[in-house]
Amino acid sequence: MFPSFNPTRLPKRLMTTLTTTGAAIAIMTAAIPQTSFAQGEILVEGVYDGSKARVNLSAKLRSLSEGVAAATCRANEGVDTENALADLASMRSDYARILDALENGNPTLGVPTAEENPRNLRSLAALKELWAPLEDATGRIADGTVDPADVELIAKSHADLLAAAVILASDMSGHYSNPLELAQAEAITLSFIGRQRMLLNRMVRTSCGTLAGNDAFGTTDELQTTADVFDKSLIALRDGMADVGISPPPTDAVRNSLLETYGTWSDKASLVGDIVETGGTTADQLIEMAETAGDLSVGIDNTITLYLIASPGQSGIYKVPLEAYIETELNGWLENADLIAAVNAQNEAHAGLQQADIDALDQKWRAEAGGDGGELVDDLMGRPVSEWLVAQQEATTGLVTEVFVMDNKGLNVAQSAVTSDYWQGDEAKWQETYGNGSGEVHISEVEFDDSTGFYQTQASVPVTDPATGELIGAVTFGINVQSLM
Repeated sequence: MFPSFNPTRLPKRLMTTLTTTGAAIAIMTAAIPQTSFAQGEILVEGVYDGSKARVNLSAKLRSLSEGVAAATCRANEGVDTENALADLASMRSDYARILDALENGNPTLGVPTAEENPRNLRSLAALKELWAPLEDATGRIADGTVDPADVELIAKSHADLLAAAVILASDMSGHYSNPLELAQAEAITLSFIGRQRMLLNRMVRTSCGTLAGNDAFGTTDELQTTADVFDKSLIALRDGMADVGISPPPTDAVRNSLLETYGTWSDKASLVGDIVETGGTTADQLIEMAETAGDLSVGIDNTITLYLIASPGQSGIYKVPLEAYIETELNGWLENADLIAAVNAQNEAHAGLQQADIDALDQKWRAEAGGDGGELVDDLMGRPVSEWLVAQQEATTGLVTEVFVMDNKGLNVAQSAVTSDYWQGDEAKWQETYGNGSGEVHISEVEFDDSTGFYQTQASVPVTDPATGELIGAVTFGINVQSLM
């Protein structure tokens, strides 16, 4: 028996607009209740209570609800199966992790405390009940066992799962709108732009449905409607739409990100027209649709990141979960005996270096790094500790984008990738951790990284020799900010 869901819990305006293209742009504002701050609905710890992260995470569950159906259909049809199964496994893991964080708290995801609001807890419980059988089914499929019964369960249940996720996102947005961290207009916009990720996954699902001839996964009419809503919503975000509570982009960075995303969408929108015109999707078109949705999702995620950090004084949106990640995970890397030994050995070897020697080594490194490599770069990258750092970084599945260890002069000891320079002693990452003797953590501002296509920050942490308790160096971690939020 499939899980039951009571659609009467959906707001009336939402029920109306879900099937009306022209009015669908108002879905998210209809789904966000007009919360009164006098109702005692605000939970604030200082200035930061994780409001933006909670709203963003609950919005992600809508996207994942569509995504697991899309990936299941792709796997069942045998189209780009390896990527489909990998996507399904990743989304299944994300779904469970986000549900747990929203209920019990997870500082690493930006949620500092467990949920206490009864309404939010009821919505979480309803979604968890619907997700449980689908979690089991997606697990079997992700492991390579594509059972028709599991596929049928997901095909018939994904709409109920999405409806419950919409209710949760609505309740979270209404409850966590507060004047200190997340104004209601921001909550509306965050929820609205987060819906774009859901629509992208829906386009993949419906494209697959037309390939499979399975209306439970989607039809060409639903594909066209979804594309129209995505286009209108993206324009509303780019230009603002006062009628539905969407303000123009708050910063030039947000505006430019939206312009770039809209340009990518404009280049690919004809794919939808081709599928609708022929009345079905080919395997090649489905692969292209999935790749397009992936590219656009990166743009949407970048835009969301910029929205999240746009408010003055809201650095906590990424610094709080990052500090938690350092405490619970990254500090453990610094206990590695081989890493400690490597730093101590280089400190001893470099004890007699003068600034002129350091500058000469840095220039040699820069020349090698900017060319085809060389003795200095090859030696450092070939060290066992560097190889260990590469493995550690890869295990974070994209959260850590780079890591390099520095000695007591700011020279690199080991690293996961070739840095542009060899000496970090003139930079805050070394000066404000080891250099000033404070032993404190230094977190940089968020910047766009061209090599990864994501926004990232650098967290620099002092290295202490456990045998002596003395500071011996520092390590810098590049962190994908979007993975924290």
